[in-house]
Amino acid sequence: MVLVVAAVVVVAVLSSRHGDDGPAGGGWAADTAVPAVYRPWITRAGSRCTDITPALLAAQLRQESGFDPRAVSSVGARGIAQFMPGTWETWATDGDGDGIADVWNPADAIAAQGRFMCALAAQARRGREAGRLHGDVVQLALAGYNAGFGAVWAAGGVPAFPETTTYVRSITAMVATATRPATVSARPAAVTLVDLIGEPS
Repeated sequence: MVLVVAAVVVVAVLSSRHGDDGPAGGGWAADTAVPAVYRPWITRAGSRCTDITPALLAAQLRQESGFDPRAVSSVGARGIAQFMPGTWETWATDGDGDGIADVWNPADAIAAQGRFMCALAAQARRGREAGRLHGDVVQLALAGYNAGFGAVWAAGGVPAFPETTTYVRSITAMVATATRPATVSARPAAVTLVDLIGEPS
Protein backbone atom coordinates (compact mmCIF):
# COMPACT_ATOMS: atom_id res chain seq x y z
CA MET A 1 0.00 0.00 0.00
CA VAL A 2 1.35 3.35 -1.01
CA LEU A 3 1.22 5.90 1.79
CA VAL A 4 1.79 9.62 1.77
CA VAL A 5 4.70 10.77 3.87
CA ALA A 6 6.98 13.77 4.02
CA ALA A 7 9.97 14.01 1.74
CA VAL A 8 12.01 16.23 4.01
CA VAL A 9 14.86 17.92 2.22
CA VAL A 10 17.41 19.35 4.59
CA VAL A 11 19.90 22.05 3.86
CA ALA A 12 22.49 20.62 6.24
CA VAL A 13 24.13 23.87 7.22
CA LEU A 14 25.05 24.18 10.86
CA SER A 15 26.53 27.60 11.40
CA SER A 16 29.53 28.55 13.46
CA ARG A 17 27.23 29.12 16.41
CA HIS A 18 26.51 25.40 16.48
CA GLY A 19 29.71 23.97 14.99
CA ASP A 20 30.45 23.42 11.33
CA ASP A 21 29.95 19.68 11.24
CA GLY A 22 27.00 19.21 13.59
CA PRO A 23 26.87 17.07 16.69
CA ALA A 24 27.50 13.82 14.86
CA GLY A 25 30.52 15.17 13.01
CA GLY A 26 28.78 15.33 9.64
CA GLY A 27 25.69 16.36 7.71
CA TRP A 28 22.27 14.84 8.22
CA ALA A 29 20.67 12.58 5.64
CA ALA A 30 17.50 13.86 3.98
CA ASP A 31 15.46 10.99 5.44
CA THR A 32 16.55 11.47 9.07
CA ALA A 33 13.33 11.24 11.07
CA VAL A 34 12.20 13.00 14.22
CA PRO A 35 13.10 10.62 17.08
CA ALA A 36 9.86 9.23 18.49
CA VAL A 37 11.04 9.76 22.06
CA TYR A 38 10.87 13.54 21.58
CA ARG A 39 7.47 13.63 19.87
CA PRO A 40 5.33 14.22 23.02
CA TRP A 41 7.53 17.13 24.14
CA ILE A 42 7.61 18.70 20.67
CA THR A 43 3.85 18.35 20.29
CA ARG A 44 3.22 19.93 23.69
CA ALA A 45 5.71 22.75 23.17
CA GLY A 46 4.27 23.46 19.73
CA SER A 47 0.76 23.86 21.12
CA ARG A 48 1.42 26.91 23.30
CA CYS A 49 0.58 29.55 20.67
CA THR A 50 -0.84 29.68 17.18
CA ASP A 51 2.30 30.91 15.41
CA ILE A 52 4.63 28.16 16.61
CA THR A 53 3.78 24.63 15.49
CA PRO A 54 5.23 21.23 16.42
CA ALA A 55 6.60 20.88 12.88
CA LEU A 56 8.42 24.20 13.16
CA LEU A 57 9.99 23.23 16.50
CA ALA A 58 11.02 19.83 15.11
CA ALA A 59 12.68 21.44 12.10
CA GLN A 60 14.38 23.96 14.37
CA LEU A 61 15.74 21.23 16.65
CA ARG A 62 17.04 19.39 13.63
CA GLN A 63 18.85 22.51 12.45
CA GLU A 64 20.11 23.42 15.93
CA SER A 65 21.53 20.10 17.09
CA GLY A 66 20.38 17.25 14.88
CA PHE A 67 18.29 16.16 17.91
CA ASP A 68 21.44 15.61 19.96
CA PRO A 69 20.69 16.45 23.63
CA ARG A 70 24.44 16.58 24.44
CA ALA A 71 25.38 18.99 21.63
CA VAL A 72 27.71 21.86 22.51
CA SER A 73 28.59 24.57 20.00
CA SER A 74 31.93 26.31 19.64
CA VAL A 75 30.50 29.38 21.41
CA GLY A 76 28.90 27.48 24.28
CA ALA A 77 25.30 26.89 23.15
CA ARG A 78 24.11 23.73 24.88
CA GLY A 79 21.68 20.87 24.51
CA ILE A 80 19.11 19.81 21.97
CA ALA A 81 17.75 23.37 21.56
CA GLN A 82 21.19 25.05 21.78
CA PHE A 83 20.50 27.57 24.53
CA MET A 84 23.25 29.96 25.48
CA PRO A 85 23.74 30.02 29.30
CA GLY A 86 22.33 33.53 29.71
CA THR A 87 19.27 32.75 27.61
CA TRP A 88 18.68 29.54 29.54
CA GLU A 89 18.67 31.49 32.80
CA THR A 90 15.70 33.46 31.48
CA TRP A 91 13.77 30.66 29.80
CA ALA A 92 14.70 27.58 31.86
CA THR A 93 11.64 25.33 32.11
CA ASP A 94 10.87 22.16 34.05
CA GLY A 95 9.19 20.39 31.17
CA ASP A 96 8.83 16.95 32.73
CA GLY A 97 7.83 18.03 36.23
CA ASP A 98 10.81 16.52 38.03
CA GLY A 99 11.51 19.75 39.89
CA ILE A 100 14.67 20.55 37.91
CA ALA A 101 15.03 22.74 34.81
CA ASP A 102 18.01 21.16 33.05
CA VAL A 103 19.27 22.36 29.66
CA TRP A 104 20.61 18.84 28.99
CA ASN A 105 17.18 17.27 29.54
CA PRO A 106 15.34 17.27 26.19
CA ALA A 107 11.93 17.57 27.88
CA ASP A 108 13.02 20.75 29.65
CA ALA A 109 14.90 22.23 26.70
CA ILE A 110 12.08 21.60 24.22
CA ALA A 111 9.52 23.10 26.61
CA ALA A 112 11.75 26.15 27.00
CA GLN A 113 12.21 26.35 23.23
CA GLY A 114 8.44 26.48 22.78
CA ARG A 115 8.03 29.21 25.42
CA PHE A 116 10.88 31.25 23.97
CA MET A 117 9.68 30.94 20.37
CA CYS A 118 6.13 31.94 21.33
CA ALA A 119 7.50 35.01 23.13
CA LEU A 120 9.62 35.90 20.11
CA ALA A 121 6.61 35.49 17.81
CA ALA A 122 4.57 37.78 20.07
CA GLN A 123 7.32 40.40 19.89
CA ALA A 124 7.41 40.04 16.12
CA ARG A 125 3.66 40.46 15.84
CA ARG A 126 3.70 43.58 18.01
CA GLY A 127 6.55 45.01 15.98
CA ARG A 128 4.70 44.44 12.73
CA GLU A 129 1.52 45.99 14.11
CA ALA A 130 3.51 49.04 15.19
CA GLY A 131 5.11 49.32 11.76
CA ARG A 132 8.60 48.80 13.17
CA LEU A 133 9.15 45.33 11.72
CA HIS A 134 8.51 43.88 8.29
CA GLY A 135 8.32 40.26 7.26
CA ASP A 136 6.76 36.99 8.27
CA VAL A 137 6.13 36.54 12.02
CA VAL A 138 7.63 33.04 12.14
CA GLN A 139 10.71 34.07 10.18
CA LEU A 140 11.20 37.06 12.49
CA ALA A 141 10.91 34.76 15.52
CA LEU A 142 13.47 32.34 14.06
CA ALA A 143 15.82 35.23 13.37
CA GLY A 144 15.41 36.37 16.97
CA TYR A 145 16.23 32.89 18.25
CA ASN A 146 19.39 32.78 16.16
CA ALA A 147 20.67 36.36 16.30
CA GLY A 148 18.85 37.88 19.27
CA PHE A 149 15.74 40.00 18.92
CA GLY A 150 17.76 43.18 19.35
CA ALA A 151 19.28 42.48 15.95
CA VAL A 152 15.80 42.01 14.49
CA TRP A 153 14.67 45.36 15.90
CA ALA A 154 17.79 47.05 14.58
CA ALA A 155 17.30 45.63 11.09
CA GLY A 156 13.55 46.21 11.00
CA GLY A 157 13.19 42.58 9.96
CA VAL A 158 15.36 39.52 9.47
CA PRO A 159 18.94 40.84 9.79
CA ALA A 160 21.15 40.27 6.77
CA PHE A 161 23.68 38.11 8.62
CA PRO A 162 24.57 35.12 6.39
CA GLU A 163 24.24 32.73 9.35
CA THR A 164 20.81 34.04 10.25
CA THR A 165 19.40 34.16 6.73
CA THR A 166 20.62 30.59 6.13
CA TYR A 167 19.11 29.48 9.44
CA VAL A 168 15.71 30.99 8.68
CA ARG A 169 15.67 29.76 5.08
CA SER A 170 16.70 26.21 6.01
CA ILE A 171 14.09 25.77 8.74
CA THR A 172 11.21 27.27 6.79
CA ALA A 173 12.16 25.10 3.79
CA MET A 174 12.05 21.97 5.96
CA VAL A 175 8.57 22.81 7.19
CA ALA A 176 7.33 23.74 3.70
CA THR A 177 8.73 20.54 2.19
CA ALA A 178 7.13 18.45 4.93
CA THR A 179 3.69 19.53 3.74
CA ARG A 180 4.29 18.30 0.19
CA PRO A 181 3.45 14.63 -0.39
CA ALA A 182 5.71 11.97 -1.86
CA THR A 183 4.90 8.32 -2.39
CA VAL A 184 6.91 5.47 -0.93
CA SER A 185 6.28 1.77 -0.63
CA ALA A 186 6.17 1.51 3.15
CA ARG A 187 5.48 3.67 6.20
CA PRO A 188 8.70 4.59 8.04
CA ALA A 189 9.08 3.25 11.55
CA ALA A 190 10.15 6.58 13.05
CA VAL A 191 8.15 9.77 13.33
CA THR A 192 8.66 12.33 10.57
CA LEU A 193 7.79 16.01 10.35
CA VAL A 194 4.56 15.20 8.54
CA ASP A 195 3.41 13.20 11.56
CA LEU A 196 3.65 16.38 13.58
CA ILE A 197 1.67 18.38 11.01
CA GLY A 198 -0.77 15.79 9.73
CA GLU A 199 -0.86 14.41 6.23
CA PRO A 200 -1.89 16.85 3.49
CA SER A 201 -5.55 16.71 2.64
